[in-house]
Formats: sequence, C-alpha cells, structure tokens
Amino acid sequence: MKTFTLNIRPKRQATFPELLLQEVGLKVGDKLTAQVKNNEIVLKPQKQVALDALKEIQRLVKESGVPEKEMQDNLKKIRQEDYDQRYVKTKGVS
Repeated sequence: MKTFTLNIRPKRQATFPELLLQEVGLKVGDKLTAQVKNNEIVLKPQKQVALDALKEIQRLVKESGVPEKEMQDNLKKIRQEDYDQRYVKTKGVS
C-alpha cells in the first residue's frame, strides 16, 4: 500500500499528487465522495459510488425473483401512464 501526504491549506483546499490520481484513475475535475468512518476520512470517486449503487440494485432485483423483462415491461407501462397523465390532452378537450 502506497501512502501519500496531503496538506490542507488555509482555504480548506488540498492538492492531490499526480501519482496518487494516476493510481486510482482520477483526473482533474473528477468528483469524490467523502465519508467519515471510525474517525478516518474515506474518499471514493463518485463514479465508483454510482457503480456500487448499481451493483446493489442488481442484487436486489435478482433477490426479488421478478424476471428482468417483466420489470422492464412494468416500468415502461408506468412511464407511459405518467407521460399520458402529464402531456396527453383528454379526449374532447381542445
């Protein structure tokens, strides 16, 4: 495990060493999510947070026992009903 030191500046800013960013596949402009765990700061790239959430959704879908196709069909139907309620004019009304 490599260790890197970050200095917190007066405006609460820190510069990440280039090698650290390369190690984790980040570039300038990427966003991080910070969590405090056991009095330590844990930083995760937001794209990783999104991937972790997707894995959790996939796990829950698998555990539900509902086939993916059925779930997709139901979501499509719900979206269509929502669209119709919002944007389609009622028959006979101009």
